[in-house]
Amino acid sequence: MPRTFLNSSTLASLRFFAAAARTLSFKQTAVDLRVTQGAVSQHVRKLEQALGVRLFYRLVRQVTLTEEGREFALTVRAALEDIERSAQALSSARSSVEIRLRASPSFALRWLVPRLGDFYAHHGGIRLFIQAAHGAFDPAGREFDLAIERLKGRLPGIHSEVLMEEHLSPVCSPQYLKKHDFLKTPADLERCTLLHDAQPWVGAAEDAEWRFWLAQVGAGRVDSTRGRFFTLANMSFEAALKHQGVAMGRSSLVQDLIERGELVMPFRQRIVSPTRYCLVYHKELAARAGIRTVIQWLHAQARASRPG
Repeated sequence: MPRTFLNSSTLASLRFFAAAARTLSFKQTAVDLRVTQGAVSQHVRKLEQALGVRLFYRLVRQVTLTEEGREFALTVRAALEDIERSAQALSSARSSVEIRLRASPSFALRWLVPRLGDFYAHHGGIRLFIQAAHGAFDPAGREFDLAIERLKGRLPGIHSEVLMEEHLSPVCSPQYLKKHDFLKTPADLERCTLLHDAQPWVGAAEDAEWRFWLAQVGAGRVDSTRGRFFTLANMSFEAALKHQGVAMGRSSLVQDLIERGELVMPFRQRIVSPTRYCLVYHKELAARAGIRTVIQWLHAQARASRPG
């Protein structure tokens, strides 16, 4: 018969290994798990003996993962997280299903949250846990069930599908426009303060959105590197609301502000963004309870919010 790796001893050691791979410190792992440092070291050594490979390099004051250790840590972490989620689902007395939905803070606040009332009115048995986060993430990780990301292409190692396009157009307050009554064409922006989202998508330059829009409308001579920079689009919109300059508006995020007259579009030029909002998830999750419902609801909301 083939050798069996999993037994009561190695199963216990996997938990110690996963914690040590995360902290890269046997001492910190011992503190986190409330055991002795010797116990951590013993469990890791037992696991290495069972596998027949070294998982860690032991240095003077730290440990680092070997190549085999890094690969094994990804598998173990994903497996333990799957087990934890399944255990929570089985032991939970609640009838609702919880789905973790990741979105950038600005998109979550201005587009997603206002629509949640509609979602819960029709899908009371599903609880959405909104994770406001942006930037790079590990496609092999299981930090979320669904994510809404601005992408220029596809991400390796994880499924993505287009949710909706984004449209770009400068916006400012009516008071700012009245004070800067010379603002008639995009070239006139040279005399205005540009408000930037300095992290519009992963890998983008700080002035990427302004530079793209100015080039598309033939105003490339305007210096897109000037102005004030923020790490969230919503900060630039707030600055615009306070009459501090002209922000690069995204239709999905500023449409309500425009409809209420709090922001205005000085120009008619509205350009399709080089990125699109995409739904990102591990494809095997599509069959999980509630996931398909949330995906279909998001697509319906995206269709309904397309600019005219």
